[in-house]
Amino acid sequence: MRVSTFLVIVGMFILSLYALIEVSFYASEVNIKQEEPNVPIVEIPSINLTKEVNNKSVFYGVYHEPMSFKPGNGTVILFGHRTMYGSPFYKLDKLKKGDKVYLNWPGIGLAEYTVNRSFIVPASYQISIFQGDKLFLITCHPIGSMSERLIVECDLVKIRPFQKNLKVENPKKYYALIIIGAFFGGGLLVTRIYPVREKRRFILMATVALTLFLLFGYFFPTPPEFIAEKLEELNNIMGFCGGYL
Repeated sequence: MRVSTFLVIVGMFILSLYALIEVSFYASEVNIKQEEPNVPIVEIPSINLTKEVNNKSVFYGVYHEPMSFKPGNGTVILFGHRTMYGSPFYKLDKLKKGDKVYLNWPGIGLAEYTVNRSFIVPASYQISIFQGDKLFLITCHPIGSMSERLIVECDLVKIRPFQKNLKVENPKKYYALIIIGAFFGGGLLVTRIYPVREKRRFILMATVALTLFLLFGYFFPTPPEFIAEKLEELNNIMGFCGGYL
């Protein structure tokens, strides 16, 4: 292997370490600080619903039946209108078995429920509030009519206590893939323009290997501070050795 080829590969390796710092940063989970809500909040990701729960009336949004219980203490019953597009339970009929429903309740935590079934009953139907740790979401049916009720029954999965510091996926995680793609593209470009044709395969092999190295860092991120610290140590060693050359 020519000295120039070796130096190109070493340079690519060092560059990949700097790229790994950025990849690990964007691929790692981030800590967010959150305030405990003052009012209950219902969240249903599958229908893009996040609403506060009130104890006044369905005219104010999602209404908690006062005779029912809080999460973890028994059956929870929530009512909501479905008369127009902006109504909180407008898409309630789109829920499927297995969909998640979350209740973030002050003093209790985050209650996770799973949709069990949906059914339709007459408007006169009286639902029992003593059905264990279940959640019932109730709205009118069909849309704009008061003749029937659509009921979605959910089972409690678990309750997580409120966390002030919550780890979530980095919203800019895709930046890591962009960096990996740019590194791979740059490596291919160097391979293409390298003047010694018979040595290009070594640069191509290094490009593929280092790209796989970055992909490993994407799926199994290492704290970027640790990588930066080790890279600084490597730079110090190389600088020390360079002083004697």
